[in-house]
Amino acid sequence: MARLVDRLLSGLEGVEAHEGFSWQVAAVRRHLSDLPSDAPEAAHLRGITDAVPSDPVPTPALRLCLTAYAYFLEHEARLDEALDVLGLAGRAHGAAVPAGEFAAIALFAGRLNRLLARWGAANTCYERAEDASRTAGDMVTTFRSRLGRCGVLRGQGNLPLAMANTRAVVDEAGKLGLREVQAMAYSDLGSVCANQGLRVEAVQANYQAFLLSEDMLQRMRVLGDLGVCLLGTGAFEAARLAFELVVESNTSFLVRTNAVLELMDLESSVGDRMAFERRRGQAEDARDRMTPSMAADFHFKAGVGMARFGRFKRAKEFLGAGLRLAEEHRLNLWYFKLESELKALEAQEASAAVEAREPEVAPPAPYDESPAVEEVAVGLREYALLND
Repeated sequence: MARLVDRLLSGLEGVEAHEGFSWQVAAVRRHLSDLPSDAPEAAHLRGITDAVPSDPVPTPALRLCLTAYAYFLEHEARLDEALDVLGLAGRAHGAAVPAGEFAAIALFAGRLNRLLARWGAANTCYERAEDASRTAGDMVTTFRSRLGRCGVLRGQGNLPLAMANTRAVVDEAGKLGLREVQAMAYSDLGSVCANQGLRVEAVQANYQAFLLSEDMLQRMRVLGDLGVCLLGTGAFEAARLAFELVVESNTSFLVRTNAVLELMDLESSVGDRMAFERRRGQAEDARDRMTPSMAADFHFKAGVGMARFGRFKRAKEFLGAGLRLAEEHRLNLWYFKLESELKALEAQEASAAVEAREPEVAPPAPYDESPAVEEVAVGLREYALLND
């Protein structure tokens, strides 16, 4: 399909080229007719080929079908493929791309590159999206571009600047009454607070994001983040409920798999080895589709979990593999985190602190009974009952 669209967008000259293109379109359609009719990807591909005009000139319908397919690929964590298809959608505009359309494409490309830990490319895309959105007078995309750049800072480990810039977006979006933008900003602020160890502040920020979110995909992503923050405060039952709601929801692969990783960490922290291994098996099944940062998170949580249950050799294998992956993809924050955990484990072995006895799993952290944490715990139980 990609070769077909690329050939169309590259231009066709002469009768022979047009006839060859028509033959190629017919061949692709015959192939697609053999695919299962209920397969979502097949439906996208058929939509694209149906939008290929008989007179080979790109149409708005083709562009929209390509963009929809790129979103589908992102949903399935096939990020490199999504970038390729998004590039075709951009080319389908022709030489002149309206500022608003360009901003949307650049914002999408920025997110895909950020998920792939391609920081330079992501920043470039976000900067272009911000410039184009200002030209188009689209404040929502302008704010989202700024948040994307904050996400790059967060991924690279520059947390103070990420926090300052994210707080600025929260305040500005609130003054303009941009509810969904403010929800996104609160969610990002919660991530920065969590990374800096500000646990209650992270709960408060993510709960505000949960209350403000109207899009279901965004709400489930926020709910997963909220579970992480609750886990840090010792509210294990509320955290487990949050993660299970996400895993059972009809949301994206990335969001659901992140919740599985968090459940894996939760079960090891409370000493439930059977539940830990079950969740680790689920994560292993999804390993090939994980983004670099998600894979680093998996290795960290698997390594920490193995160490908690006394399986120190396996723990070092997971942490070492994660360290190599973080170095390859320049995931600075994850590199330092994995390196620190690996050194602590090696020091423990070197000092003969590990004895030939059943491991003692550390007791759960004390429950933080602050009003913010209790409010969230109650709110989640009510949400689960309403959505049962």
